[in-house]
Amino acid sequence: MKTKIFHLQIIPIANILCHEEYDTSRAGPLVERLKSEAVLVNPIIVASLDNKKYLQLDGMNRLSAFKMMGYKNILAQVIDYNDQDAVELSSWCHLFPLHTENYVKCLSSMEEINVKRGQTENVGHRYIKEEGLGRICTVISSNLDVYLVSVNGKLLDKIAKLNAIVSCYKNCIIRDVLPSLPTQVGLPLLFKEHPEANTMVVFPTFTRHQIIKVVKKGGLFPAGVTRHLIKRRCLSVNVPMALFDNKRGVDDQNRLLEEFLSKKPYRVYEEPTVFFE
Repeated sequence: MKTKIFHLQIIPIANILCHEEYDTSRAGPLVERLKSEAVLVNPIIVASLDNKKYLQLDGMNRLSAFKMMGYKNILAQVIDYNDQDAVELSSWCHLFPLHTENYVKCLSSMEEINVKRGQTENVGHRYIKEEGLGRICTVISSNLDVYLVSVNGKLLDKIAKLNAIVSCYKNCIIRDVLPSLPTQVGLPLLFKEHPEANTMVVFPTFTRHQIIKVVKKGGLFPAGVTRHLIKRRCLSVNVPMALFDNKRGVDDQNRLLEEFLSKKPYRVYEEPTVFFE
């Protein structure tokens, strides 16, 4: 279904180019939930590319779960990646329960990774230098000790190093966003919200061009690093899993999707909303 507000479509999984690794700790349990609930609550987010290909932007674990379950097609919200107003790029930060000193020693032992001390003023949203020596991430302890992690090489080399950096703790990631408050105030609050964590890694924001470039060269970002903020994101669509039966072709599935969505009312929230849980 394509309207002036959104575009929802069932697309072949084989036509989707993934830009990130999937989180094994999340994809497995998601398979069980999809089986028990028998509905796909939210669509994945993709951008339309050339030759009927799509770039996965969000929902990697849902996509991985569908693959694990043997489905050929999946529901996606298709967005225009070039629309600056519709898609804002940012990044997640990772918190985890490893001693910062031990983690920094692990990073320092890796080839072609340079670690040096920094200041809290060095923590913030930033972009990455595509080629040559440049900072790839920032490590912060719960005591606000700051370490600047730099690597050399081309963009694809840096993404490979980023995967190695994340691999040290990938089974215990807590994702959050960098506070907008000043670092001396915001960082302690973030650690207070996650008392089990004592180390945080802050990543740069990657551009559209960089993400597409990495994907086309066969690279993958670590799970949960890139963050796409989608205006008018479709939520709680609740499509029955039976609709994705492989006995039906994708055209037939989209016809059934059209019938299903035409009976569902929806509301559009133009303003940012605050929910109390």
